Amino acid sequence: MSGKVFLSGGGNEKQTYGIDEFLLKNVKKILYIPIAWKNEDFESCKSWFTNMIHQHKKSEIKIDMIINLKDSPNLNDYGAIYIGGGNTFKLLKKIKESGFDRRLIEYYKNGGKIFGSSAGAIIFGKDINIALICDDADVNDVILKNTKGFNIINGYDLQVHYNNSQLAEHKKYILKTKNPIIAIPEKSALLVENGKYKVIGTKPITVITSNSSKNFSPNSEIIL
Repeated sequence: MSGKVFLSGGGNEKQTYGIDEFLLKNVKKILYIPIAWKNEDFESCKSWFTNMIHQHKKSEIKIDMIINLKDSPNLNDYGAIYIGGGNTFKLLKKIKESGFDRRLIEYYKNGGKIFGSSAGAIIFGKDINIALICDDADVNDVILKNTKGFNIINGYDLQVHYNNSQLAEHKKYILKTKNPIIAIPEKSALLVENGKYKVIGTKPITVITSNSSKNFSPNSEIIL
């Protein structure tokens, strides 16, 4: 058995409202992980996250925030885990060094529900070096050497904040790395469930390979 992973292209709480509705359905307790955030003002992160949940009229949901992954609670106590955006390299380094990656994947395989926003989504692709390109590019300040992601999308790298003007830059990336790309814009997400990939949100998701690019509209299934 496996759970659900929502891989969001990012955006503010109004842009992701419909996607968040999918995540929060039947959730009573959620674990929020904001450690990728660049300025580490985590209390402001929690305030934003709390307001985001309350706009769905779900003030009864209990929110736990964790900064030190080594001291993380029992993940099975949570109906969902939300991994926020920021610097992708910083995020993956902290996850791997703490051993949290193994616990997170186990949670998913046991039926857990995970939401990755922006950087929190990129780590589920094959390699996170894709975060180095385009307008929202990260810098590998933490000197992360092992940039392999969780690879739950069949060997594809995952891009966020995507728009069609970036296609040529992504083609160059593929020529260099040989890794095809799933490119997700703000306002949309890729739902991974039972080995299937579904577009949710309001904008199409683009699958880019060395010789083609194809848009998949909301509510459609992507065959990889």
